[in-house]
Amino acid sequence: MSMIHRRLRAACLAILLVPSASFGLAAPPPASEKGLVVRGTVTEAEGGAAVPGAEVFLVELDRVAATDVEGRFVFTAVPAGTFTVSVRLSGFALHNVPIVVPGGELLVKLKPARFAGEVTVTASPFALDRLEVAQQVDSVKGEDLSRQSTASLGQALAEIPGVTNIPTGEALGTPVIRGLSEHRIRVLNGDVPVNHQQFSWRHSPSVEASLAHTVEVVRGPASVLYGPDAMGGVINIIPRPLLGASGGSPVVHGEVAGGWGSNADEFTGRAEVEGALGAFGWNAGVVRRDSGDLETPAKTLENTDFEQTNGNVAVGLSGSWGMARVRWAHWEVDTGFYRPVGFRLGLDDDLFVADTFLPTSIGDLEISAGRQTNIRQSFPAALAGMPEVDLKLVTQSVRAGLRHRSLGPFRGRVAVEYLGLDNDPREGVKLVPEYDSQGWAAMLFEEGRFLRAGDLERLIVSFGARWDSSDLDVPMPPGAAPGVGFSRTYGHFTGSLGVVYRASGTVSFAGSLGRGWRPPNAFELFAKGTHNGVAAFQIGNPNLEEESNVAAELSARVNTERVRGYVTAYRNSFDRFIYLADTGTFQGPLPVFEHRQADATIEGLEAALEGAVTRWLRLGATYTYVDTENRETGRPMPQEPAARWLLRAIVEGSKLGPFQAPFAGVDVHLVGSQEVSGRDEPLGTPTASYTLVDLRAGFELRLQSLTLGLDLTIRNLLDEAYTDFLYSYKNVAQNPGRDVRLVTRLRF
Repeated sequence: MSMIHRRLRAACLAILLVPSASFGLAAPPPASEKGLVVRGTVTEAEGGAAVPGAEVFLVELDRVAATDVEGRFVFTAVPAGTFTVSVRLSGFALHNVPIVVPGGELLVKLKPARFAGEVTVTASPFALDRLEVAQQVDSVKGEDLSRQSTASLGQALAEIPGVTNIPTGEALGTPVIRGLSEHRIRVLNGDVPVNHQQFSWRHSPSVEASLAHTVEVVRGPASVLYGPDAMGGVINIIPRPLLGASGGSPVVHGEVAGGWGSNADEFTGRAEVEGALGAFGWNAGVVRRDSGDLETPAKTLENTDFEQTNGNVAVGLSGSWGMARVRWAHWEVDTGFYRPVGFRLGLDDDLFVADTFLPTSIGDLEISAGRQTNIRQSFPAALAGMPEVDLKLVTQSVRAGLRHRSLGPFRGRVAVEYLGLDNDPREGVKLVPEYDSQGWAAMLFEEGRFLRAGDLERLIVSFGARWDSSDLDVPMPPGAAPGVGFSRTYGHFTGSLGVVYRASGTVSFAGSLGRGWRPPNAFELFAKGTHNGVAAFQIGNPNLEEESNVAAELSARVNTERVRGYVTAYRNSFDRFIYLADTGTFQGPLPVFEHRQADATIEGLEAALEGAVTRWLRLGATYTYVDTENRETGRPMPQEPAARWLLRAIVEGSKLGPFQAPFAGVDVHLVGSQEVSGRDEPLGTPTASYTLVDLRAGFELRLQSLTLGLDLTIRNLLDEAYTDFLYSYKNVAQNPGRDVRLVTRLRF
């Protein structure tokens, strides 16, 4: 490790260990001071009736409380400073209000709305309304994900415009954002980077979406905030906030659920529980899935069964000094592949995170440290249960950032980061060589607000800059002479500029320009051997250079009480784009794939519109279009997603007899045909257009302190025979047929 690496690591550790007084921490106020408590009441704007059961978030402190029967809420042991209170309840508009602690009691008046506004905590260092963010952001709520009981992250996000899925059975699904996946999409677990050995389209993220509070998707370069692998976008799995207790009384809530899917006879069990006592909060969750083989309209896909066990635990303490939390997330799966015949895959992932929030005299200090261990084992049928590939990847990350106090119209964040990866091929075929990667970064992000008109700041300008440097050391590359290793240092500057104009409280226009980059990884450089997971012989290219991109996008957005939607156009230009190509040759029975580079362009359009036609009927539509070009060949890039429409109609109400929140809906998916990019397209099979119909329905039943929920989803209602262009089995099988999924939930 170089001297500068050692110094940076030492600096990051020093930040974690130095006494808090050295940061100019504000002196804790005395226990009697009101700054230790944030309390308030939530009522309806029309009539003033109390609103029980609303979720109240202290966003920066990552704490949540629920209003009681009189609409009251309390947060104790809150530090002095400026925070965001966000109040959310179905049927009402989202209410966000900045508060200064110490301060007076809050009175929050919720207005009825079919479409509540939403905030993002991923696209900016601050909690912002979606109308105020330069890049396009969408999210899926955790309760919606748990109701569908989806096993893979790719499938869970596939209905977001601009996002598609590369499925490999039901257990594995790799998200694709605007035609980009794998090492160009940064997956985060609560802002901490997750590395799942994403050097293949069948290597899906090792995260459990149904235990998340929210999953946010930022489309386009986010390298300034999240580093090299965010050059195509970010997916942030936001954990459940820590529960707060009022009045010193202990609080415990939870939910248990069971689900069944007809297509593969899949059974799912889920349990979540959270509690609080004063300033101490905790939560835990576990999901277990057991599935048989998938069925298509034509045949059974043998050996596609899987078992999956995932869970997480978080504990934290809040006080006038700030907040500290530790958490653990575990994800494991044992699954088979339809092709290669008899192939099994075992994945095991553990992530440990510690983070803290400390208010100081100059701003709020945020520190996080994570350690992730990802184990990947492959078991070809010929080895009768012995692993052919056994990889252990350890990722360590440290981030220390300061959100400084407002300086005139500007507020912002400065941060330093460290990211280290250590890959150990423990036995068997070394498809990926042993390697060690050490990276460091420094970044600055600022936001300015101008042209204030009443409560609205019409012009929001943001800009950021970041410098990354990364070392890659490979002690023994394949084919190298004994004692001859590979060592290279990569470095790059990235930047971003965003402008948002708020035409009104419900309409905004946004534009952004961002630069991203990433260095080639060890697999792209030195892969050499049979990759059984994709049934191919893969070859790296040690001459690969860094790739970079410049992306621009323009958006128009609307969010009223009855209508919400947006339209976004973008252009993403790449220099030295790295891609996997079919050489047209064979190693035995296997096709030979190699890594190449070419300048490329990706352009596209995303649109979404949803409206409340009546009090009980909602109609909506989304559209996704991606067009890619290899500027050296004039052909599309491999794995270009097909254009697709989603049409939706939902009938819903607040109450139907004894049933609460009943709903029923139909989704129609219209997906276009797609041609291959040329002879270099892996899995080079064109696909025809297809139409799918999905149904969903559900309700809740209140039983004193318990709530019983029932949710029904029918995928591919008409049992359509179809093949998606990104389906990893498309050369040998159709996509799955009809799947009836039933989930029962009991909340206490």
